[in-house]
Amino acid sequence: MSCSEYDAEKLREELARDARVSELGVEVTITGDRAYIQGKVSTAERRDAVGQVAREVLPDCTVINEVTVAELEPPDRQNPRVIRVAAVGDIHFGDDCVGCLAPQMGSIGEQADVLLIAGDLTKHGAPEEAAVLASELGSVPIPVVAVLGNHDYHCDAQEEIRHIVEGAGVTVLEGESTVLNLGGRTLGIAGTKGFGGGFAGASGSDFGEPEMKAFIRHTKSVSQMLCEQLTSLSSDYRVALLHYSPVEDTLVGERLEIYPFLGSYLLAEAIDTAGADLAIHGHAHRGSEKGVTAKGIEVRNVAQPMLGRSYAVYCLGTHEQEQASN
Repeated sequence: MSCSEYDAEKLREELARDARVSELGVEVTITGDRAYIQGKVSTAERRDAVGQVAREVLPDCTVINEVTVAELEPPDRQNPRVIRVAAVGDIHFGDDCVGCLAPQMGSIGEQADVLLIAGDLTKHGAPEEAAVLASELGSVPIPVVAVLGNHDYHCDAQEEIRHIVEGAGVTVLEGESTVLNLGGRTLGIAGTKGFGGGFAGASGSDFGEPEMKAFIRHTKSVSQMLCEQLTSLSSDYRVALLHYSPVEDTLVGERLEIYPFLGSYLLAEAIDTAGADLAIHGHAHRGSEKGVTAKGIEVRNVAQPMLGRSYAVYCLGTHEQEQASN
């Protein structure tokens, strides 16, 4: 008996929902009567649970569990100047995600000092979806800072979503910044959703129809706010938190035709002008994790479907400022 794409989608949903797994970034591919499962999870127990859930959901398929365990780099606790930044985006919470977050964030207090969420908190921008997320974010034991994403704007309820999430103790930024004191070190975060427009040599311009001018002028406006907020920060480290991408590097894997709708070089110019230690974004589900601006500032795409794991951890203050992952 052959399995179908319907079976694959059913399994993806169950892997996200089942408390034994709670993985949103695991890939399922159906070939004939075989279901191939790929991705990274945080523990061997969770990897085995992925196979168990798959066999329960697809009893008539042969399950090939190719999920691997992400190697964790021990957190640098010896250097008092290090700040460990956990980051994830595009978690797309909905009514069916009750109980999903706790298993994903179970050890985050041991791995990181702060959690950054790079937009798309909800599936469809409904306040009810934000309420589900807020009920679980309240249990995260470290500070949480977020920006909204395009999904969170879909129902024109972005202000209500922000209010709901802030009620759980989350700091939500849009053209704003905040400074956190983390064990005597300070982390400044400037955040904006950002917007599209494209990249050098293949971008829209502030010319022509009113709709096109409005599109690009909006990107210019949010980029200017990002620059101003980063410049205003007085902290040991500075991070730019976005939903849309500032560079092409982290879009590799997406179709070239949609690059203009995934980010803008104007965001990178703002970051380079003001300076930062790290830039975080989401939105590009099929992109790549690592990139860099023209002036050498590291950029990381943390969209959960691309990461294939609960979150990534980036250490600020080490020589290489590289990441462990979970």
